[in-house]
Amino acid sequence: MELFFFFLIAIILGIGIPIGISYLIYRWIKKKGFNKRLRFLALIPILTVRYFIYDAIYPSVEFYKTDFKEVTNMEFPENGKIKYKTASFPDHFGDYTSSFLAEFEQNDLKKLENQLKNSRFEEKDNKMGSNELDYIERKKGRKGYSKQYIRQRKNGKHYSVGFLDDNKSVIITRVSW
Repeated sequence: MELFFFFLIAIILGIGIPIGISYLIYRWIKKKGFNKRLRFLALIPILTVRYFIYDAIYPSVEFYKTDFKEVTNMEFPENGKIKYKTASFPDHFGDYTSSFLAEFEQNDLKKLENQLKNSRFEEKDNKMGSNELDYIERKKGRKGYSKQYIRQRKNGKHYSVGFLDDNKSVIITRVSW
């Protein structure tokens, strides 16, 4: 019950404050007699909050490229393309799960595999389980795994890199808790 009230107050403050600020800006512009077109400036606080909410729910491609660097310790290849992506919303500790399917050229795949072997990833047959990974696996179609590398860190982070048998696709998953 306390959690419900906490979320209710957070929503009221998160939405109410920008609306209140917008209303005050609108009243000030109207009171000063400025051009009516300037009243659109009152929408800036609402649009700003809306952008941050959208960005939190639907992370950008840069978010996944940053996760790629964290998982593999190498930059995302220039010719790489992220086909499917999904991530959970971070909890109050900042922990989240992200998973994405990317396509790379053959030389980038070889570099990635060598990097994983040098970074103490273990080749395993089993894979991690998460809702985000399940979503990506439904998107990949009939492609199967040819190799799967997993690394568990002591700080509660689990990394998984799965090479698919089409010799160009990789599924990368990052889990923290």
